[in-house]
Amino acid sequence: MSLPTEAISQLYLTGVGSRSVFDVRAMHYLSFSGNQQTVPIVYPVLDYSNVLNYPVFGGELSYKTNFVNLTRQQAVFDPITTTANTNGLCTTTSADPLARLPTQCLLRAMPGTYTRLTAQAQWRRSYTDPFGQIWTPFAILRADAINANVTAQPGVGNFLPTGDTQALRLMPTVGLEYRYPFINVQPWGTTTIEPIAQVIVRPNETYAGRLPNEDAQSMVFDASNLFSVDKFSGYDRIEGGGRANVGVQATTQFDRGGTINVLFGQSYHLFGLNSFAVQDMNNTGIGSGLDKRASDYVARLDYSPNRTYTFSMRSRFDQQTLNVQRFEAEAKANFDRWSVALTYGNYAADPAIGYINRREGILGSGSVKVAPNWVVTGAARWDLAANKINQYVIGAGYVDDCFVLAANYVTSYNYTTGVTTPVLSHAYMLQIGLRTLANSSSTGTGAGGLQ
Repeated sequence: MSLPTEAISQLYLTGVGSRSVFDVRAMHYLSFSGNQQTVPIVYPVLDYSNVLNYPVFGGELSYKTNFVNLTRQQAVFDPITTTANTNGLCTTTSADPLARLPTQCLLRAMPGTYTRLTAQAQWRRSYTDPFGQIWTPFAILRADAINANVTAQPGVGNFLPTGDTQALRLMPTVGLEYRYPFINVQPWGTTTIEPIAQVIVRPNETYAGRLPNEDAQSMVFDASNLFSVDKFSGYDRIEGGGRANVGVQATTQFDRGGTINVLFGQSYHLFGLNSFAVQDMNNTGIGSGLDKRASDYVARLDYSPNRTYTFSMRSRFDQQTLNVQRFEAEAKANFDRWSVALTYGNYAADPAIGYINRREGILGSGSVKVAPNWVVTGAARWDLAANKINQYVIGAGYVDDCFVLAANYVTSYNYTTGVTTPVLSHAYMLQIGLRTLANSSSTGTGAGGLQ
């Protein structure tokens, strides 16, 4: 949960079939930071995916495409060191010789125009041998056509080639996934223990770190994407090089006590260029736990005693020291008219993307359905390091099949690199949506020093 820095107006068209999804939209952002030139205009972004309803070579063939075109007038830099933040080295106006260097800053957003068309086809087929082992070969072919016109503003050339750049990326991938489930049936329930191994063969990522990265900046390695063929969160980066993912999963279904699932595993870079170790304009992948030959360990524990309650834990441990790099514990309860959730998070320092110190906090949230279409929500986040609340939210909304109306008030205490006194910010968010036409939201903000 974070404080919004802009409002979004969208015009979109969405269609959902039995095996396909289509979505196209244009987006306009209204900045509340006082600089409209730093937010993009997206016109349009298009997604389409389809799974064929007949077998191809005995397996499943699917394809998807993504197209985006955006423009932005001014670059956005973020500091990653205390020196850079204190001395303003990442502002667009700084004349310091050390200003806007990759050792001090990230380029969060490029100035200029960026256009990308991505098309991907995937085939996979599963076999079960006489011993019960499950073998799943797969093949993927992806192509990206990119045109970037990067404006030569001060410092931008330290991160990206300026001017016109055209690039064509091709990424053929073949792989094999192996599972061997062992099933044990007892009077009290059923337990399945399943070793999993996955081997992926592909060439290096081309143009690694030399192209804009707008939609793949979030890189969290955990158990949820351990067996993802491409672990980047968006299309602007693509994982290359050989990789093996291994783990073991255990699931127990109790006759009267719900379900528990445990997963533990690790990823190995086998050959070629490790895409997560390549520094791009915003250091995506650096410090993620995947930027070395043997990755950090990841683990997950989920327990659902019934349909009302769920409990989960997610963690990442350093491969050499077993120090906790990332840990989250969450409890949820969903009743007929109301729901509550409590999350504890503990995250190691990540200087490559600007987090100098370890972060630790608790987030509590809840909602109450006060009428058939009306809901009231609230949340609060407690910073355990500062021993104080650093964000709380209250809101209400109306939702039906055609219309969405929501209003929220957010108070947030923002801590930035090198600043000991947080900034208190207020936001008032109003969202209005006509589901058959468009969706827009508006926010007002204010800020003051926290004493």
